Amino acid sequence: MFEYLPMQIEYLAAGMCLVLPIVWFIIWLLVAIWAYKDAKRRGSDSPIVWFLVVFFLGLIGLIIYIVARPKPKPQQPYMPPPPPPT
Repeated sequence: MFEYLPMQIEYLAAGMCLVLPIVWFIIWLLVAIWAYKDAKRRGSDSPIVWFLVVFFLGLIGLIIYIVARPKPKPQQPYMPPPPPPT
């Protein structure tokens, strides 16, 4: 039973070498999508540029975005419609 253990460990290591980069890619893709949506919500002129910066530069791109991101647009306070005339 234990004579196959080293081979099983090698398969596990090979599987992790395939899975970890895929998980890392998915995480950075989600972070870049968040940066795109956040830039769009804040009224940035080019949210796709922020997506590309964060996606290709990784952690450095995310830090650049957080430091340089635009301030959120102030929202108009909710004004209820006037009551109907009586």
